[in-house]
Amino acid sequence: MNPVHGLELQNFIPSRPVTAAGSRRSLYVYSPFCGSCRLAEQMLTLLEQSYPQLAIASVNVLDAAELVQAHRIESVPCLLLWGEDTTERESGPEKIYAFHSVTYMYERLKGGGLL
Repeated sequence: MNPVHGLELQNFIPSRPVTAAGSRRSLYVYSPFCGSCRLAEQMLTLLEQSYPQLAIASVNVLDAAELVQAHRIESVPCLLLWGEDTTERESGPEKIYAFHSVTYMYERLKGGGLL
């Protein structure tokens, strides 16, 4: 996963759109103190290795207060999805909090137009 900071992080904050609306992208929000986050990261890393077209950006929740507030992120781990088939709701991008299995995550990413 590609960590994002500073200006790159601004691409994911709705009040400061830098990239084209509707572009396919994903952002993994985690805490370094979270055991579930480490397991979720392993699943996402496996998917990235299996599908080179998949690029997931990541950010430490402690470094992203504005993003957390803007998207109303309730807990970590959280995967935010913006895809061709993912509708941007008033509340923001699709959010995934439960990372059940690699197969489950594959289906969710495929359904969101990211695979």
